[in-house]
Amino acid sequence: MPSAIAQEERPVEQQLPEPAPDEPTVDEGDIVVYGTRLKGQLIVDQPPIAEYDEADIAAFGANSIADLLEALEPATGSSARGGRGGGRPVFLLNGIRVSSSREFRSYPPEAVAKIEVFPEEVAQRFGYSADQRVVNIILKPDFQSLTAEVEYEQPGIGGYSRNEQEATWLRIGEKGRLNISVEAEDRSLLTEAERDVTPARSAEEAPFRSLISDTFGFQADANYARAFIESGTSFNLNGTFEHDETRSLSGLAIDGTTPLERRGNTDSVSAGLSINKPLGDWIATFTSDNNYARGLTEIDRNDASGFDTARSRNYTTANKLTLNGFPLELPAGELSTTLDLNLDWNRIESEDTRSDADLGLSRRRLGAGLTVNLPVARRGDPLGAIGDIGLTATAGVDDLSDFGTLANWSLGVNWSPFENLSLSGTRIWREVAPSLTNLGSPRIDELNSTVFDYRTGQTVLATVITGGNPDLQEETQSDWKFSANWELPFWENTRFNVDYGINRSRDVTSSPGFSSAFEQAFPDRVSRDDAGELLAIDRRPLTLYQTRSRILSFGLNTRGQIGKEPQPAASGDRARVQSNSAPTGGFDPSRMEAIRKVFCETPEGGTPDLSQLPDMFRARLLDENGNPDPEKITAARARFCGAEAEKTGERFAAMRAAICADPPELDSLPEEMLARLRNENGEIDAEKLAALRERMCSASGDQNAPTSQPRGAGGRGAMFGGGEREDNRARYFLSLSHDVTLENEVLLSQDGPLFDQLDGLVLGGGALPRNTSRFQGGIFWQGYGLRLSGQYVGDAVLRGGDFPGSSDLFFSDLATFDLRLFANLGEVFEKEDGWLDGLRVSLVADNVFDARRRVTDENGDVPTAYEPFRIDPTGRYLGIDIRKAF
Repeated sequence: MPSAIAQEERPVEQQLPEPAPDEPTVDEGDIVVYGTRLKGQLIVDQPPIAEYDEADIAAFGANSIADLLEALEPATGSSARGGRGGGRPVFLLNGIRVSSSREFRSYPPEAVAKIEVFPEEVAQRFGYSADQRVVNIILKPDFQSLTAEVEYEQPGIGGYSRNEQEATWLRIGEKGRLNISVEAEDRSLLTEAERDVTPARSAEEAPFRSLISDTFGFQADANYARAFIESGTSFNLNGTFEHDETRSLSGLAIDGTTPLERRGNTDSVSAGLSINKPLGDWIATFTSDNNYARGLTEIDRNDASGFDTARSRNYTTANKLTLNGFPLELPAGELSTTLDLNLDWNRIESEDTRSDADLGLSRRRLGAGLTVNLPVARRGDPLGAIGDIGLTATAGVDDLSDFGTLANWSLGVNWSPFENLSLSGTRIWREVAPSLTNLGSPRIDELNSTVFDYRTGQTVLATVITGGNPDLQEETQSDWKFSANWELPFWENTRFNVDYGINRSRDVTSSPGFSSAFEQAFPDRVSRDDAGELLAIDRRPLTLYQTRSRILSFGLNTRGQIGKEPQPAASGDRARVQSNSAPTGGFDPSRMEAIRKVFCETPEGGTPDLSQLPDMFRARLLDENGNPDPEKITAARARFCGAEAEKTGERFAAMRAAICADPPELDSLPEEMLARLRNENGEIDAEKLAALRERMCSASGDQNAPTSQPRGAGGRGAMFGGGEREDNRARYFLSLSHDVTLENEVLLSQDGPLFDQLDGLVLGGGALPRNTSRFQGGIFWQGYGLRLSGQYVGDAVLRGGDFPGSSDLFFSDLATFDLRLFANLGEVFEKEDGWLDGLRVSLVADNVFDARRRVTDENGDVPTAYEPFRIDPTGRYLGIDIRKAF
């Protein structure tokens, strides 16, 4: 496992606990900065594409890590290799590979200390191919919360609605984690009649044809993690249960009165295990992901004689063991090796009342792979004049029970000529078997589907057939990927990355759409009557001889704060700062009492809940690895608890009462304090007294406070009376990605024909644009947040063929923008207890400008199948989200 080391700078209070003997002492007015390691950060040759710290994460206003990762998709998505790997990243938790995202997806984002996003090449270090980016999620070492959330959403013009309820409890401690989460979601039905779309057959059917299905889902997650500090071993257990229901309408049966429904019901159970253990100089990580899903689909018959059923059962288990170590020390650095072993098994069973035989398919996969990272040159070494250079080589083999032996290999080079610039090139070759789902899913006939017939230029109702195809072949992928990652010298915390992918594949599994090119290539998949009227389309997967694509991708990721950083108050200006700014000098006894309870109510020898402490104070209680330090905690407990601590507290309360009295009762103060208040003439200095009263009396709840705190006052450091000016600057973040598809072609055989999909000869579903973009940006300031996301899809064309009456279709470009406004009410109203504390209200507006893609034929008319409300019945989508953290 790549070493997990961090360096994070954070200021600390110059008070409790007392510095250790080996800590440097400082004069009053100095700013003390302690560096602490953030356990779980990766150190690899490739620099991160994007990084987000605790404050950046708060600015997203996300409700869970799953929501946060969705917001980060412009940075975490991988597109340079044409969607290889499904586009989803490899997830690490504290630098350790996880069995699945179930281990953390329901965690609140407040539990995250940092997120790192790395390029695809880093995935090879964890036993994966270089087609998925790596997201490393670093958790806080001590955290506890209970969150509850309710959401309500609907289109701006109504028609249907969606609601969701979720509750999550999480506890992170020194030795482990425990999380329980439940979620329910319900969405109502939307019909053609409610959007007044043009019926394909008769107006009477509109109320019985759905544009959006009625759905209900329930999910329960639980996971438990435990760490054994003495041995360095850790493990995680997680489990999930999901239940989903769907109902859609397909019009009327041939009797003209019976509605046709399709009903689906799915139950799934998942369980995962991950173990991480040092083995001498090596680190071993084992993950196991196990799933069982049972599905039932009922399809009403067109003759109104009842319904057919399609049943499916899926069993999967995926087990992977990786061993990572550094066996050799070379002049340019350590040689890193990763050995991975995997054993997978899955089975799919399907039954269909329209088939004479049931289908059952099983697959066992036994595989092994080796990754070697060879450092060639490092700055400061004899070859270091040309920068840092490293080579990465991988090789692997898989034995499949149904497809035999499949191989894969890759070779890459990473060159960093300057510290802020990294260049890489990777050659990837591998053989891939089609999934069992593509091979053995049950056949589903969707009756009366609205389809545009390119051959006639008319919108018709036809049967669309989906399911599996047992005759699919293994695929061979042969790709090149080149990347550049530049940390901009003129824009702090900003990285610009460029990826160029060349993808060539043979015997490709594809799930086709319907187009003139599809019918030309596979005429046996399209059924027509003697008059040429379209009856049915078979969209089950098929094998394409060869595909070719070239993709150029750009990405920009930045984060920061607006305005100049506040300068710390000098020693001579300390009193003046405290006199003019309550947040920098206020003392809140209720906060101090809360801190005292954290230590004193924890049993002797136990670890207190450090998440209840101010961040800067908590940092001083951690060791160099970011874990709670028992000695420092013991010292803090001694200062806060016991009879002597209570006497000290009583004396301080008496002094505070005397100072805050109106007028101050100076005779009650000890001589030491009076001496500090006198000027050179031995008289009480009015300015020093005012500054002391501001520090001691400005906390909320004190009846004798001479002034009140303004909005934004206080903060975690205020209770200690420090002299630093509070940083209230607004934070911003921006992530932008743009993809240019330079080539996308399909060759049906060695001698052709060749289909240029960018020119409209598309075999898959929908038109293919040349340009696509995504962005995510936001700003957060003193409890208020705004997040704006957008997506752009360029124009495209679908060719209609050369048949009489056929027509090309032209798809306009489309830009949509989603807006999220939120307010953390506890922060806005400066409430640290009661119902406002931890309460956030969010307003959501997706597709703010109600934009829809326009599709026209050669005459400029919009076909019925592509009416705006048919291709996007939702449009502008509004919602409210209320979340409470306890």
